[in-house]
Order: sequence, then structure tokens, then C-alpha cells
Amino acid sequence: MTRKFFVGGNFKMNGSKESLSKLVKAMNEASLDPNTEVVIAPPSLYLLSLQEQAQNGVQVAAQNAYFKESGAFTGEISPVQLKDAGINWVVLGHSERRSYFAESSETVAKKTEAAIRVGLNVILCVGETLEEREAGKTAAVVESQLVEVIKLLEKDASKWKYVVKPL
Repeated sequence: MTRKFFVGGNFKMNGSKESLSKLVKAMNEASLDPNTEVVIAPPSLYLLSLQEQAQNGVQVAAQNAYFKESGAFTGEISPVQLKDAGINWVVLGHSERRSYFAESSETVAKKTEAAIRVGLNVILCVGETLEEREAGKTAAVVESQLVEVIKLLEKDASKWKYVVKPL
């Protein structure tokens, strides 16, 4: 089976209910290539309303998930909860999560494993900072970010079908 082309948009902490609804309406009415997976990642507050509005093959992703199924983790969303709500995609390891919230590659790997365990598709973010790129460290940085994920997923290569690495 040939993999579809993938287009994803992360809205980060931007947009309002009205502006995001307008964007989804425009995507619903657009002539989208059926061989392209289109996934949008709105702020979590808007996940369910946009999931209900999305048509035309447009899918909705959470911008983050925690690796625990439940518990006293204020502000977190579990992969189990996302799946229960009908959300099938999650963005993990974003550079902002790594830098602003000190999310380690080990934590990203645990989140990735937990998401895949419940059947979520993962948009796994890896990449270097501008300074690292200019210093010629791109390959080393990306390798260091992937090594923990590889350790957890190498036991079952079929799990990689759920992972998309954005450019």
C-alpha cells in the first residue's frame, strides 16, 4: 500500500472559535487531493468542536498528550482520553515542548509509546535549533532525539506505521 502525502497544520496557541471554524469551513469546501492526508492541530480547547465540523477528509490532532492513562496530572490529556473522544492524531516532541517545558527525549518516547498503544497516529517532531544547524549539528541532534523512541519501538516495527516525522 502506498503511503498518502501528508499535510499538517499546527495552530499552536493561536486562533479563536470563530477564526478556526471559518478555516475548517474553507477546508471543508476546498478541492482537496484524496491522496493527501490533511491534519490540523488546534489548541486543545477547540479539539472537539473542530472535530465535529471537519469534513472532506480533514482530521484533527491534539498538540500534546501525557503518557499516563489517568491520574492527578492537572492540565494533561491522556492518549486514552483522546481516542475516547474520537481524536486519532497527536503531535508529540514539538521543539516548543522540548525547550519551554524541558520535555526530554525520554519523555517524548514514553508519550509516543503510550499514544501508539491506544492506536493514535503520532506526528513526531524532531529537529535542531538555528544555532545547532549553523554549527553543523543537525544529524547529531536529530539522532539524539530519536534514540529513545527507537529503543521503545524497535521491538515491533509495525508500530512505526503510526509515526509521521514532519519536515
